[in-house]
Amino acid sequence: MADPARPGVRSLGAGPDPPADAAGLVVGHGSKATRPDAFLAKASPGHSLAPVDDLARFFGLERRLLERLSTRIEPLDLGTAFFDEDYRERYNSNFLLTEGPLDDVPVETLLGAVDRTLGEAGYQHREVVVRDDAAGERYAPAFTSHGYEIERNAIMVHRREPDRASDLPVEEVSFADVRNLLHVVYRREGHSNEIARLFTDQHGKNERVIGARFFAVRLGGQVAGNCELYVDGSDAQIEYVDTLEEFRGRGVARAVVLRSIEAAREAGALHVFIVADDDDWPKELYSRLGFDRIGRTWQFIRKPESTAAGPKS
Repeated sequence: MADPARPGVRSLGAGPDPPADAAGLVVGHGSKATRPDAFLAKASPGHSLAPVDDLARFFGLERRLLERLSTRIEPLDLGTAFFDEDYRERYNSNFLLTEGPLDDVPVETLLGAVDRTLGEAGYQHREVVVRDDAAGERYAPAFTSHGYEIERNAIMVHRREPDRASDLPVEEVSFADVRNLLHVVYRREGHSNEIARLFTDQHGKNERVIGARFFAVRLGGQVAGNCELYVDGSDAQIEYVDTLEEFRGRGVARAVVLRSIEAAREAGALHVFIVADDDDWPKELYSRLGFDRIGRTWQFIRKPESTAAGPKS
């Protein structure tokens, strides 16, 4: 999953800069250059950098964030249903998350579970996230035939130094500073003003509840792009990488992501994750920034019949 309401799809909004933005050195922010090794984890006393299952580590982080953001959690045989009654229109805040292998689970069982769980709770949409990659592949045709849309999310972890620099100044700001940018992003995605305001306010909840930190670049006095950072102990996640169309191709996404990696390391994070659409180009940018793909999850969404382009983010 790629967003914190499903931390992790989550969802790139207006998206980072296009592939044309790709050449450079050692990252910097403001007028102060960053050390070449600032992006790599350093073992502190009592911590080991020995290989651990990074995918399992990400899933643990994702669940911890979801538990803090949700207003109701319902354990199920196949996993867990998460609900946020404050944001009922937001699909990624109200969904079923499968956990563990699904080798012996027929697709009809999962279809029935998500329909029953969300239906009984009064939701019109349906969403299930499948962590088992092989099962997601196997279930995809049946979900498609039942009217579901499919998103494949690449889970990535930061392991290498970036390929090049960014000399754009990056500021750590508050939600209030990026609120207008986020609202514009959602409006440009085609959401109504009311839904865009609801989705924007979710980022404020991220700040209040899970300590989201915001990093932004200003160009011409305007916030041109930003991203969010969540740190939980030795684990961190970067999310919501957005650049307004008129500022793309100028390295904004690269700058905010690299600064977020550095901030995560400074806060003690040994493992920094990001989630990207597995069928789109931003994962290639993240790879150049030092992220490696470690797994894939499947997100199945069926929108209410009355909303052809219903809420998701």
